[in-house]
Amino acid sequence: MKRLADWLAGPLARLMHERFGLSPTQLTWGAFWLSGAAAVAIAAHHTAAGLLLMALGQALDGLDGTVARAYGLGSEAGHRLDTLLDRASETLIFLAFGAAGLVPLGHALLAVAAVLLLTTVCDRSGFDPGVKRVALYFGAWIPYPTLFALIFGVNLAAYVIGLLLIDFQFQGRMDRLGGDLDTVASRAVALEHAERGGAPALDPLTSPPQLQTTEAQSHRVFTAEARRTQ
Repeated sequence: MKRLADWLAGPLARLMHERFGLSPTQLTWGAFWLSGAAAVAIAAHHTAAGLLLMALGQALDGLDGTVARAYGLGSEAGHRLDTLLDRASETLIFLAFGAAGLVPLGHALLAVAAVLLLTTVCDRSGFDPGVKRVALYFGAWIPYPTLFALIFGVNLAAYVIGLLLIDFQFQGRMDRLGGDLDTVASRAVALEHAERGGAPALDPLTSPPQLQTTEAQSHRVFTAEARRTQ
């Protein structure tokens, strides 16, 4: 999907970066300010103009990632900034609908809370249905309170699904590491022992079983000899 989006947005991304010299960070901030202007327009009861500004902001927001990928400018800091400003943009726009009286303020706050909850897990789970601002474009056909209830329900459900996916991923890693916490804990103890300057302990996950058996036998012999000398 990203490859298709990059291919479609490629000419515009080249124009923004090569002709106007805009970086992904500048595009991210530009998208945020357009979203802020959209929130002001919606709060002032200019909903159509606000939705148009919101659409322009989202289009610009999509270009920052395209430019970053096309020119090798991507970074973890850029991703964090993009996520932060996306959530700030949605918060402003959702609250603007509440301020304009298009939805109860409580509905707007619940939608914001659900989106923020999903944000805490979506990077790790890899699951985000994307039902946020885009749902608001259907306000000409569906009442806004219904749309905000949809945003809240979908994002809250996606948060729960994301938690389950993270748990499945964790269980899968545990299985690959040996299948139980005791194995992982013993490996951690072995590494800690080695770091403290003791004799290098065998890793129960990587050491051959024969060496592990030999080490255990040596430990028993040493213990028996120590008891006889007492």
